[in-house]
Amino acid sequence: MNFEQLVRSCLYNWLGYGNINGEIWFIGTEEGGAEIWRQKTKTLEESLICRSGFTLAMDFTDVWENIYEIPLEDFKGPCVWRYIAAFILSFKGKKPDTATINNFVFENKLLGSKKSDHFMCEVLPLPKRKKDSIEDYKMLWRNITEYHEEVLPRRFELIKNTISKNTNVKLIVSYESLLSDIFIRSFWNQSKLIKSWVYKKEKYRLYEIEITPNRKVLLITTPFFGNGCISYDGLVLANQEIKNLIN
Repeated sequence: MNFEQLVRSCLYNWLGYGNINGEIWFIGTEEGGAEIWRQKTKTLEESLICRSGFTLAMDFTDVWENIYEIPLEDFKGPCVWRYIAAFILSFKGKKPDTATINNFVFENKLLGSKKSDHFMCEVLPLPKRKKDSIEDYKMLWRNITEYHEEVLPRRFELIKNTISKNTNVKLIVSYESLLSDIFIRSFWNQSKLIKSWVYKKEKYRLYEIEITPNRKVLLITTPFFGNGCISYDGLVLANQEIKNLIN
């Protein structure tokens, strides 16, 4: 298999980590490829070979610790995972703070488990060192626009169809404006804005989306799950708004 064939084998076989039929779906853009460019336990080609064997839903700890050979304890400082954990803890009525989040992600290793009640989905499938760069895949796409135009429509349909088939999915958390906009445009005649609010400078919107005539799910759009963009307190408030609606 040449490099182009290897890349293409990774485009539509995998969506993310955790329980694909879990109650909450988190949706982000793509992975940064820490195993390639930060921890350097794999080359790009080695990582893609691993990824080509993935199924739609993988176990987060198994992939990072056993396949990429990176102990979760090696990750220090702010990261998306901490904010996902904060949302989950708050949804369960627990206080998200440094201790409870570290316990959830790095000690008990509950994040992205196939036995969990959540799924961590990535809109785009390939690891990239920079969000707006396509330099490692130049032989396939001349620029990031070409990559998005080819891959995004089919990936988005795969996400929609997977959510439609998994009836336990009740809440979608989109922390990436790219996907939020696509979701809302796609469901423009089947979605309803229920409430929007601002916590400090953090903007939130809560929608009801009709998946089928007999099934609706909630979609909340949030700021990016990154340090300086969102706060644990903002996520606690968001969960209060969700629970007020559900109850």
